[in-house]
Amino acid sequence: MQRHIIAIIILILCLHSNLFADIAPNPIESKSISPKEQTSIRMISEKVVIDLYNDSSVVTCSFEMENLGEQEKVQIGFPEMTFHYYQQKSKVDEASRFLVKENGKVVQVDFPDSLKYNQEYRKKVERYQIREEWYLWESEFQKGESKTIEVEYSLPFGMLKRSNERFFTYLLSTGADWNGTIGKAEIIVNLKDIEPDSLVSMKPDNCVITNDQLTWTFTDLEPTTKDDIQIHYNSNKILYTGKKPVPAVLIVDGKEEENFKLSTMDPKDIAGFKAIKDPEEAKKYTDQVDGGVVIIYTTDFVLNRINELIQSKSKEKADFSDYQQLIEGYDLFINQEKTDFWQIVDVESKSVTKVEIIDSKEGKNKIMIHQD
Repeated sequence: MQRHIIAIIILILCLHSNLFADIAPNPIESKSISPKEQTSIRMISEKVVIDLYNDSSVVTCSFEMENLGEQEKVQIGFPEMTFHYYQQKSKVDEASRFLVKENGKVVQVDFPDSLKYNQEYRKKVERYQIREEWYLWESEFQKGESKTIEVEYSLPFGMLKRSNERFFTYLLSTGADWNGTIGKAEIIVNLKDIEPDSLVSMKPDNCVITNDQLTWTFTDLEPTTKDDIQIHYNSNKILYTGKKPVPAVLIVDGKEEENFKLSTMDPKDIAGFKAIKDPEEAKKYTDQVDGGVVIIYTTDFVLNRINELIQSKSKEKADFSDYQQLIEGYDLFINQEKTDFWQIVDVESKSVTKVEIIDSKEGKNKIMIHQD
C-alpha cells in the first residue's frame, strides 16, 4: 500500500512542472553520533551548540558516554556533508569540516573503502545521488569506562527552492541506537546574522527563546523523529520573484481539503486515486482548476459504497466490514468488465439494475454490477 502514497505524490508533481522544485527533499541535515551496531554504551548527556548563519552553520557537540557492559570496541558513524545548493560555498566551509576528540585528544578520521577507492562512487556521493555515512573512528571502552566525545563541524545552508525560506535541522533521533535513554540533551542555537523576527517556525514546541538564542532541553529522552530540531527562517539573500506554481486541489472522498498533509494518511486507508489535469474536467470538482485536481478515495468510503449498492440492488444481503478481506476474497465486475473496487464511486445508483454476488470454488468470488 505504500506505493499508493508514492504514486499520489508523483501524480501531484506531474500536474505542475514547477511544483517539484518546491517540495523536493533537502539533504542538509545535522545529526548526532551513532553506533554502527548494537552496543552497551549509553549516552549520558548530549550538549549541542549551533552558531546559525544565513548561509551556514557551525555545530559543536559534546557527548558524555558510559559503558554499561563489558569491554567493547564500537565503530561510531557520522555523515559526510558535501552538498551545496547551487554549488555555493559558505563562509565557514573552508574551515575544518570535521574535528573529533575523545577526552580532549584529537581522533584520526577516515572514509569507508567505497568512498576512498571508488572515484565514480565518490562523485555520486558528492552530488548527493547516494547517501552514505562517513564512519569516523573506532572507539574502545573498558568495562564501566566513561568518555567525553566532542565533535565539531560546519554545514552549508538548507534552502527551500524558489523561496527565501531556509532551514536548519538537527536529528536527535539518530542517537536512538545507543543503550537506553539519553540522560539529558540540550540544544542551543545562537542566531548570528539572523534577526529573531525572521524566524518562521521552530520545532519541537518546548523551545525557549531568549534574545538571539533558542534552547531545547530534554531529560531521560528516548529520541524519535518528533524530537528532531527544525528551524525555518527567512533570508534576504536569494529571493525568487518569478511566477509561483499553483498547487493541485486535493479532494478526499468527495470533499475538498485545504492544508491537508498527505503524509498523515496511512497508506492502508487509501483505496484509489486519480489525477485530473484537463481544466474542463477539473471544473466538475472545483472552481480552482489551474493546478489540476487529485482525488483520493479511502477504504471506508469505498466499502460503504459497495454495501449501499448491495443492500439496495442485490437479493444477497451481504455486509462487508473489512476492506482488505473484501479485495482479497472478491473481484469487482461492472457490466462484465473487471475493475478496481474504488471505481464503484463513479457508478450512479439509479443506473444500476442488479448486483450479484457469485461464489466461486476456484479463485476469488465475484461481485457483478449491472447497469443500463
